[in-house]
Amino acid sequence: MRNLYAALALTFLLMLGCTNCGAQNKPVFSIPFTLIDNRQFIDVTIKHHTFHFILDCGADYGLDAKTAKLLNLEQSNKTRQSGAGAKTVEAGSAIVDTAKIGPVNIVKAHFLVIDMSEIREKLHLPYLDGIIGYTFMKDYAVQTDYPGRVIHFYKSYKADSPVPFVLYQGQLPRINVQIDGINASVIIDTGDRTAFTLFNHFAIKNDFMTKYKLSDTTITGYGLGGPIYARTFTLDHFKIGKLSLANVATRIPMLKTGAFADKNIDGSIGGGVLKKYKFTIDYKKQDLYFE
Repeated sequence: MRNLYAALALTFLLMLGCTNCGAQNKPVFSIPFTLIDNRQFIDVTIKHHTFHFILDCGADYGLDAKTAKLLNLEQSNKTRQSGAGAKTVEAGSAIVDTAKIGPVNIVKAHFLVIDMSEIREKLHLPYLDGIIGYTFMKDYAVQTDYPGRVIHFYKSYKADSPVPFVLYQGQLPRINVQIDGINASVIIDTGDRTAFTLFNHFAIKNDFMTKYKLSDTTITGYGLGGPIYARTFTLDHFKIGKLSLANVATRIPMLKTGAFADKNIDGSIGGGVLKKYKFTIDYKKQDLYFE
């Protein structure tokens, strides 16, 4: 009889799966965000000033040049920096004594200082004071509850249907997907405003240019280094683990330099897709969750 009870208990636990995961997942802290242009803007306090930064897993600590000037920060190590656009931009480095995000203080952090005014003005953003990225996020499982407009930071996280990832260029989650049934390797970028970006080399190799009716080349966004020229279409089918998406707004960049000309990856999933979910990046376990 005891063995029967044990078997029944085991069967119940297997059937239960991860239905109690929500009770196990307790955030260390949570912060609200504002969704603008499919990107998460959070409040960051520096020297009693409250600024509006994008939480961007594809970047690191960054300050707009205007923010650095307001804070009277000294810059050093002037260099040229590449980004999503075709051109490089001038960048410097500044040390911020203390930056406060929710209950967390970032102390003596090095921030890249770049003029972000073109992005802010061309995309008609109400503000863009800086960027918070991988270095801040990497010690947590970071869940953006897009419908609830809140970001939860967990020490660990567990839910059904994890999607494993590896880090690309040391910080970007990279996953295996299927694009119209074709295996591909893509990155996740919470700082990308679009739904999906299909890289040019993959599109040419797999005949997407002839399979779909594409728009004329147009500006689809702005990043560091200028405008993103691309052709757009609606992708029939996209699969991430057990998650299937249909009719995905997609662009194919026409750039020969910059991040979107990278031939080592096949695409980029951005906020246009992520905003439909509670989306979690568990950096320690290297799992993603789309709930």
